[in-house]
Amino acid sequence: MMTLFYDVRRLLVLLVLLILVGGLGALSSMANEEDPRITNRVATVLTSFPGAGAARVEQLVTERIEARLKQLDEVDELRSVSTNGLSSIAVVLKDSITEPDTPFGLVRDALADVSADLPAGAADPVFDDTRAGAYTMLVALTWEAESDENLVVMRRSALELQDRMRAFPGTELVTLHGASREEVRVALDRSASAALGLSKDQIARAVEAADAKVSAGQFKGDQTELNLEVRGEIDGLSRLRETIIGQSQQGLSIRLGDVATLSRGVVSPATDLAYHDGEPAIVIATRMQAGLRVADWTKDVQQLVRQFELDVSDGVKVEIIFDQGEYASERFQTLVGNLLIGAGLVILVLFVTLGWRSALIVSAAIPLTGLASLIILNLLGRPINQISITGLIVALGLLVDAAIVMTDSVRRYLLDGTSPRESVRLSVKRLWLPLFSSTLTTVLAFVPLVILPGGAGEFVGGIGSSVIVALIASLALAMTAIAALAGIFLKSSQQGSEAKGRFGFLQSGVRATWLAQRFEALFLKSLTMPKSSIAIACILPFAGFYGVTTLPTSFFPEADRNQFYVELRLPSQSSIEETAEAVLQAQQYLETNEEIVQISWFVGRSAPSFYYNIANNQDGNASYAQAMITTRSIGRLRPTINEVGEALRARLSDVQVISRQLTQGPPTFSPIELRVFGNDMKVLQDLGEKSRLIFAQIDEVTATNPSFAGGEPKLWLDLDPDRARQFGLGVGQASDQIRAELDGVVSGSIIEGTEELDIRIWTAREDRNELNDLASLEFVGGDQSESSAPILALGELELLPAPATLRRFQGQRVNIISGYVAAGEIPSTAIEKFKLAWDEAGHEMPAGYRFQFGGDEEARSDNFNALIGIFGIISIIMLATIVLTFNSFRLAAIIFVVAILSTGLGMLSLAVFRFPFGFQPIVALIGLIGVAINAAIIILSGLRSNEAARQGNHAAISTEVMATSRHIWSTTITTFGGFLPLILSEGGFWPPFATAIAGGVLLSTVVSFFLVPQMFLILTKLQRRAGH
Repeated sequence: MMTLFYDVRRLLVLLVLLILVGGLGALSSMANEEDPRITNRVATVLTSFPGAGAARVEQLVTERIEARLKQLDEVDELRSVSTNGLSSIAVVLKDSITEPDTPFGLVRDALADVSADLPAGAADPVFDDTRAGAYTMLVALTWEAESDENLVVMRRSALELQDRMRAFPGTELVTLHGASREEVRVALDRSASAALGLSKDQIARAVEAADAKVSAGQFKGDQTELNLEVRGEIDGLSRLRETIIGQSQQGLSIRLGDVATLSRGVVSPATDLAYHDGEPAIVIATRMQAGLRVADWTKDVQQLVRQFELDVSDGVKVEIIFDQGEYASERFQTLVGNLLIGAGLVILVLFVTLGWRSALIVSAAIPLTGLASLIILNLLGRPINQISITGLIVALGLLVDAAIVMTDSVRRYLLDGTSPRESVRLSVKRLWLPLFSSTLTTVLAFVPLVILPGGAGEFVGGIGSSVIVALIASLALAMTAIAALAGIFLKSSQQGSEAKGRFGFLQSGVRATWLAQRFEALFLKSLTMPKSSIAIACILPFAGFYGVTTLPTSFFPEADRNQFYVELRLPSQSSIEETAEAVLQAQQYLETNEEIVQISWFVGRSAPSFYYNIANNQDGNASYAQAMITTRSIGRLRPTINEVGEALRARLSDVQVISRQLTQGPPTFSPIELRVFGNDMKVLQDLGEKSRLIFAQIDEVTATNPSFAGGEPKLWLDLDPDRARQFGLGVGQASDQIRAELDGVVSGSIIEGTEELDIRIWTAREDRNELNDLASLEFVGGDQSESSAPILALGELELLPAPATLRRFQGQRVNIISGYVAAGEIPSTAIEKFKLAWDEAGHEMPAGYRFQFGGDEEARSDNFNALIGIFGIISIIMLATIVLTFNSFRLAAIIFVVAILSTGLGMLSLAVFRFPFGFQPIVALIGLIGVAINAAIIILSGLRSNEAARQGNHAAISTEVMATSRHIWSTTITTFGGFLPLILSEGGFWPPFATAIAGGVLLSTVVSFFLVPQMFLILTKLQRRAGH
């Protein structure tokens, strides 16, 4: 069996052909996206309670829903925001949940149960679990005709495109942004309706009664069954205008047209707005289903959009403003380029160190292993994305290790005069256990990345999967195809030609004899003073352990994309018109910035997620706006982001401006999040203000946003109960009439084609624009008489502050101070400065109040602890594997020491280049352990098999170590070469990761040569003494 592929050459050819065909087929059929899809564990529960203030929404809606949801074991975190008329609760599932459908089903059931406990006037909770993940394409519709924009035409065009996209194969979700609903507005003449004793509720009931859109039942006879409907439903404005809404005292019919003006249009004020490059727009956002190829899908959707552009109404301009397929293709091209460069560097190193014959054989392992890995990943259902491709780049320098060792072993047997077949058999027999052991330990080092729960694990898990699959494939190929190829193509006559000719190095690689001699002399010297050698070898690792403590910590770095976003936060009582005005002022400046090529604003809600980890949590917030901004390139991205933030803050003095770069990794709500827990709102406000002032003095912080910073102006009506009772009006009736005046009453609808237009009955806008208009509002008596009374006749209006926003975290009231840093700055630096400044200021927390940091700080800590916990278990398995391989706890202890010191060497590499100690370097250090100990395993395997070396013979130890040094240097340099493109790449994500592994592997040769044999020598001496 050990020489099967050498003996049966056709089997070898068939294996190679199978891998080539299967790998290329997998490459052409595997799903691909720009970034990994992170399982959606976050859902939003929205419950409207019109007319209720934030405090009442919290007490009557939010607390009741939270109390029910806290009973679910699957729920890990609850975050709620109670504002005027709206409760918003973010439900976060536990990281261990990978299939959220069932837990979310339990959440839906809980919401259905709690609906009956909500107060009258509160709507049923709306559950939304579609917000996670990035949209694949955004299309903007704008008005390009010379006439004023026709929002009705634009909206109906957007609905048509939405329908086409929903019907397109592979579409998961399509949403509209900036498309307020269309409705029929019935603007009442307040004086006329009040004089006739008609309230809005009475008029609404009359309109609803006149709208026959329900079934009148079913006739069931002996032989037939017929459905029955009554004609006369409201089918247009003319029919609506003639609707009878009451009778005068003289018995005359009062029609709706007598007391109201009717019109058709979009809801005003709008619920949300969109602008593209300064023009009013409607944006259609679509998301591709998982399991498809993003570039192919977006290309097909582009064709759909082009066809729609030909069919759309005149005056409507159609433009694709975001296409993830373009970014994915560009990212893939860059990564594939890095892969090819890395492969080229590895092959070049192989030619220099091994000679052309051995290099060709080992180089064959690169495409074969890569294609075999694609076959396995495809069978496992893993998609291609930037993480999985990077995993193959990481594996590039590792997958040739087994091939180098196997080829070098066959070559050495051939040079000793052994036959090719016997050389293959002996090499496979001797190396299968150490190669299996070293591969297994490396695989185990990357297993934590695959099984790490939560978003971080799903994001980096593709690296672990690709590396593990590639290593297993490389081991299998090294024991079969590579061993056979080495036996077939390597010649025993190489030894005679090594020293002949000017180009003799092409046969067996570069031979730096003088350098080898000096290295061997230094090594022999170290054997004479093993303790000193061990101490010197430990200097670099311990320098790394110290150096990493000087580095700032982070979660994930910023993304490498020529996009960023800007948030505008106005005072909470601001109208959407005022927010839109601030947006247009910001637009004027942004258009003057030469680095910016495209600007899309979304007012009243979050922008559609154009990046996978952007939070979408600003529902119904009229004082909020968010912009998606595209720049010419990423070269000046950071300066542009900071310049935009500073300029807009100077121009919009009353507006909070947050200019942020996109970041990698799973989503967090804000980079800095300080939670202050307690019950008293005044104390929370005071603590929040103290915290905000400290953050404002920190250079890295550009903006802070406390969730509770006091109240907003609110009108209170102090209704006189006696006068109201005499008028036949209760407090509840008064509230209903006021809300009807301000928000209108929806009653009935008109169906036009596939569109259903609500009929909204309200007071004309010009009669409710000023506070004086509210003061002159007239109540209609509750005794059905034609009596009315001004609002001030029954009570007094008072303007007092009231909380605008109340937040809760895990069921407790909290003031969350969100902080944002300048592009290029690290949140942990600001947090450390805050802690120091808080202590220096002498602030103390009152009893019953406490601080807690969330954001990037909490996410990094939680994921780091989870990763270390998993690695602790894996390390025990690795240790057991090494013990069983060597059948020795002493030799396993040497490997364990090497593993610890290798992490110090990786940390030293990070410290030298001053990379932040983020999550990806931590992942790299864990992977480094499995890679760095391979050389130690090979050296100890050779020493253990040499009797003279076991007796402490320096010459024998030197001979054995020098014999392994060839492929140790080759594997080390090839590993470094494979990582070199990532080290030199742009951005902050891959260079720290690659530097930690590559630098650690390169420096670990010091430990391998000047600590491992020396510890072996000391242990053998101790063992011999114990034997005597």
